[in-house]
Amino acid sequence: MVTLRRILIATDFSDYSKEALNHALYLAKKSKAKLSLLHVFEQPVYNPAVSTRIGARNIAIIEWIKEMKREEGEKLLLAKEIGRRGIKVRPILKEGNPFREILKAADDLSADLVVLGTGRTGLDRFMMGSVAERVARKASCPVLIVRPKSRAGVKRKKRS
Repeated sequence: MVTLRRILIATDFSDYSKEALNHALYLAKKSKAKLSLLHVFEQPVYNPAVSTRIGARNIAIIEWIKEMKREEGEKLLLAKEIGRRGIKVRPILKEGNPFREILKAADDLSADLVVLGTGRTGLDRFMMGSVAERVARKASCPVLIVRPKSRAGVKRKKRS
């Protein structure tokens, strides 16, 4: 039997991530594990060097990106609410590629389990790939991928 001491939950604050968080909270509470709540801010693609001169528009875009990062960081205040439930939780904000940062955080924390939500399907998944799939393939610890209830609960037809 695996003992869970450290659980890493990676979130993008989507509904898919909220379902995954519920699973991580349940596991953390039952096993008395420490929970690390990770959000990776992926900066929008913007290269001010492409512009020949820095003007008010470029400065506004840079400020907008800073504001986005600040707002996403504030969402990690969710950790305080989780702490009130008796679960030890540590909020972590990283910047970069979500796939790489999740793997790095799992290794740095010596995580016993990584929990992720997934919901990307179809062409979007084909073009971008699934962060959850990539993490599951490369992680050095087990990964729990939580699918949306609406898709996970689909009943299969009985064979006659």
